[in-house]
Amino acid sequence: MTPNEAKANFNAEWLRENLAYEPDTGVFVWKKRGFGRVMNRVLGTKVWPGYIALKINGARMYAHRVAWFYVHGEWPSGHIDHIDGDKSNNAIENMRIATPAQNAARRKTTRKHAPSRGVFPHGVGFVARLHHGGKRHYLGYFPTAAAAKAAYEAKAREVHGEFAHVEPETEFDAAVAAAVARNPQRDWLLVATPGREAAHG
Repeated sequence: MTPNEAKANFNAEWLRENLAYEPDTGVFVWKKRGFGRVMNRVLGTKVWPGYIALKINGARMYAHRVAWFYVHGEWPSGHIDHIDGDKSNNAIENMRIATPAQNAARRKTTRKHAPSRGVFPHGVGFVARLHHGGKRHYLGYFPTAAAAKAAYEAKAREVHGEFAHVEPETEFDAAVAAAVARNPQRDWLLVATPGREAAHG
């Protein structure tokens, strides 16, 4: 619970009486007239890093957390993860409770020189690594960013499950994940480099 939520001078019943929430779209509008209220206008302002913020009774709150309170009658017990990765999509089916570690696993990279999450340029190629349990796991060196990305995402799915940060899976990603699943100790570079495995028997 955030400080503003702890100090909120309304309950779920008041919220439902005064605001309408559309569970399929995640938008709020005022149901009752009052000072400063504009009827039939979608409420909220997009704020960094993509969330929707609402102002209710003078307090600023995140729309996704208010939506959870509106539907479930209690403030979320942890972080809320937007399943499709769109922080402004506050449809109730797009939200789930996440632990701090699960929430961190879903964050996108902010490193401008990193082609994707867990992938970093190294020499003429790229390395893939994943942080988990307070440790950095080195996944290997790869000749292309796509190969390193496939290695990272295969490991992320193994470690984080449904909370893994992955982009839409390609046939290449699936092939690497399947090869690693068959033999986790196998040389990732052989798996990820076309023609290299045959050359090495």
